Amino acid sequence: MPQQLFDPADVQKTFSMLTVDSHNTTLLNEISLRASVDDELSFGPFPPGYHFVRAENRIAGIPNEHFELALVNEITKEIVYYNRVIYQKDAFLNYMPVTQILIWRSPKPSHRGVLRDLPGKVFSQYLLEKYNVIITDRHQTRDGMSFWQSRLYDAIASGHHLYAYDMITCEMRPIMKDSDIGNQVDWLWGDEEHHQNRLAIISKFPLPAVY
Repeated sequence: MPQQLFDPADVQKTFSMLTVDSHNTTLLNEISLRASVDDELSFGPFPPGYHFVRAENRIAGIPNEHFELALVNEITKEIVYYNRVIYQKDAFLNYMPVTQILIWRSPKPSHRGVLRDLPGKVFSQYLLEKYNVIITDRHQTRDGMSFWQSRLYDAIASGHHLYAYDMITCEMRPIMKDSDIGNQVDWLWGDEEHHQNRLAIISKFPLPAVY
């Protein structure tokens, strides 16, 4: 069984902290001075006052190498988008994919314009372009499942390589066309214990990787 990467209760705690203004400001102060990655993004530019930052291995309690991405607004002094990403090496895949384990967006209407389609753009135009392979995390809400299914359809349209993958048995099921996504949903997502070991993969090249 792969190591538990985070406590699902911690996700709700983090969501609550980001929603409460004072806690949001605390996190802002901790990461706002980290390296800006605005110049690395193929999308944008953002409206005045917004910029994108990245923090490396800031959280001591996460055993994996990780980074955080945040869209901050310097005018209102708040984080409006937050994404926590881990590296998750897999010997069978012969690669080290990245996994988004926590994504949050501000519910405030003043930020809806800049946040529209941002999670999908970060996924496809930053993470996939930079790291080549992205896999699902082992604990997903219904929103997370819906988000990933949308990315799978996008990836097929873009000509990427998609798989349904069991980390224990190393079974890999290629996803070649739109109908394959629907056929693999019940295999990938569910409440049974074995579903924790089944992941969707989007890759820019065939897997397992060959060097």
